[in-house]
Amino acid sequence: MTKRAFCTECNKALTACICDAICALDNQHFLHILQDPSEQNKAIGTARILDLSLSKVKLTVADTFDAAQFDLSNTFLVFPDDQSETIDSLKQTAKLNNDSQFILLDGSWKKAYKLLMTNPFLQSLPKLTINVQEQSRYRIRKSPREDGLSTVEAGYYLLSELENNYDKFLPLLDVFKQMIDFQIASMPAEIYQQHYLNKTTQDDL
Repeated sequence: MTKRAFCTECNKALTACICDAICALDNQHFLHILQDPSEQNKAIGTARILDLSLSKVKLTVADTFDAAQFDLSNTFLVFPDDQSETIDSLKQTAKLNNDSQFILLDGSWKKAYKLLMTNPFLQSLPKLTINVQEQSRYRIRKSPREDGLSTVEAGYYLLSELENNYDKFLPLLDVFKQMIDFQIASMPAEIYQQHYLNKTTQDDL
């Protein structure tokens, strides 16, 4: 059996390579993406879009992480819960500055929660929630949460709100759409209809 060829940059099959669509973006705030190992080579994974596009970004794949990699005095975890603050409230109280860093957890909702629980230093970080303006466009992967987003969508909303510029980071969503369109076009219509259009929740995000 012939082994599928993969792009060494985006980790996707060469036929699904997204590299030509990537647009270099200069983000003001450093973004650190912590990825569950099971997500690393998924065809529909989106964290790599952020990693390839942004100027200030790091993608780390592991189950556990070294707290020494982070500026714990000025780092925020993007994670919605009862203690999360909005970006607007953090700006008003001057808790954010140009050196503030942000962490995104990349994995299904269950896996992201597991990363949080197995890394105590993450639990001690101040959490923030992002202002989501529309439902996720992740048409082939559904979240059990109504406000669930793909990692690239979360990055888009986070950076757009931080810089108060929702146009600058639109190329992230353009690559995301191209990736999803390709995956849908590559599957039989009945499979898409049965497994995605007719399912409102899948515990995948």
